[in-house]
Amino acid sequence: MGNAAAATKAVATGDPRYVEQVSLEDDVKRLTAMVRAHSDAKGRNAAERRSVAREVTACEGQMVELDRALPGLAANSSAPFAMSVRGQTYRERAEAAPVLVDSLRHAYGEGKRYGNTKEFPVAELRGVGVTASRMLSSDEMIVTLSVPGRSRSIQAKDFTGMDTASVGLVRRVENMVADTANYRDELTRRHDHAVTRISELEAVADEPFEHTGELRDKRQRLDSLTAELQITADSPEAKAKEAEHQARLDARGRQPGWSLALNPTPALITEFGRDELLLRAGRDGRATVTGQELTAEQRAIQDVMAGRRTKTIRQIVDHAAHSGSTLPNQERGTGRGKNGPSYGR
Repeated sequence: MGNAAAATKAVATGDPRYVEQVSLEDDVKRLTAMVRAHSDAKGRNAAERRSVAREVTACEGQMVELDRALPGLAANSSAPFAMSVRGQTYRERAEAAPVLVDSLRHAYGEGKRYGNTKEFPVAELRGVGVTASRMLSSDEMIVTLSVPGRSRSIQAKDFTGMDTASVGLVRRVENMVADTANYRDELTRRHDHAVTRISELEAVADEPFEHTGELRDKRQRLDSLTAELQITADSPEAKAKEAEHQARLDARGRQPGWSLALNPTPALITEFGRDELLLRAGRDGRATVTGQELTAEQRAIQDVMAGRRTKTIRQIVDHAAHSGSTLPNQERGTGRGKNGPSYGR
């Protein structure tokens, strides 16, 4: 039952408990929705804590592995260039470039069957292995190192064209290996941020729902009031009133909700005593009534409505005269209210 319906029933029965019942139902629905939102928030909190905990574990593992590899990388950083491809070492970048391109092409072709699920070794530089996997959703290769570091994306056009034997690819691989020291700093930042985030999430993880007591009390009152109203509705007095109401409907040949099936226009015409117009118009509402006759009937109905309106206004004026209250300008007949002329509103 909506608020308006509850208010109507309360006025009709003289029982304000119906209004209270609907108000309690609204409050319980609102608080129940807040409980669900609170529960969802706790679930998201737990899921994020698990995700961030995995991030902490991953960062710690990579930091340990990288700490073992960094001393050797630092020792080889000043050594002359040397890249191994397919078991052969090249001391010049210009010599290594075409062989590296060919190795990437081979991995690109083989990767068509596996996608990024399999990595293919393409080179080795300063003791660090270089692998590549193919992305089937995009025309590129993902190049990674055998030690923790940032991966790089290389477009297929960079190594599948006719003029791709460039030292640019070799430089990219060199920069990846040299960047491992910076990646160690990034791992530290990521690890610290994740640890801080876990602390923030744990601080609010066990917060209870702040309106638990209010929801409990209103649910109890609603259950008690609903049972009370049901007992009242099932009382002998209520049954007697219902029987009297049904008897009145039966005496008029009506069923509950009968007014909802009325066509408003015929109902209004019947109320004003103009049934002959309905009889002449026919059941389907089509024409045996001329325009002049219809206009005359409409004018007759308007006259009746005008008479009712005049009677209503007169009752208002008489009531004000007896009670000594002051009417607004519009009700005193000046035609002007607070917002100017009414023009028959």
